[in-house]
Amino acid sequence: MKKILAILLAGIFVASIPAASSLMLPKIAMEKLSGKPVSTADVPEWADGNFSGVYALKNETGEFVILGNIFGHYSKGIGPWGNYAGEWETLDGNQSGGFSGMFFRHISFGHFNTTGSEDEYPLLAIFRVNESEMSINSLFIIPGDNGVDVRYAMLSYTVFE
Repeated sequence: MKKILAILLAGIFVASIPAASSLMLPKIAMEKLSGKPVSTADVPEWADGNFSGVYALKNETGEFVILGNIFGHYSKGIGPWGNYAGEWETLDGNQSGGFSGMFFRHISFGHFNTTGSEDEYPLLAIFRVNESEMSINSLFIIPGDNGVDVRYAMLSYTVFE
């Protein structure tokens, strides 16, 4: 079963690559960014920067519905490789969890969990970085109740000096 799910996720991931080229959340999403402050005590030793933003889904009319906030840290690593770790929370605060993974150029592989659960779920993502606006737009493919769900994220990031 896990092998079939992995093949299905990989197929959906490859099929959705063209969608990433047009990936943009509306400007209103930028106004709802989580403003969690970062203190030096909160920064992992390995971090090269942090990111924060929102995650959303597209409804039947094609509009983005913001579901919650994302916050985390990243490390550039060696060459095009890097890693990240962070937290997510729904807007109403009823659910939260963590996520972590690694990226290679504009593709990310990782996992996420829900607070209070021992289960971890895989995630695949493709993303686009806009260095002039210090933003990242991403499309996540994650397991859902009816197979696989697609979530979008718009993040702003900071590079530590």
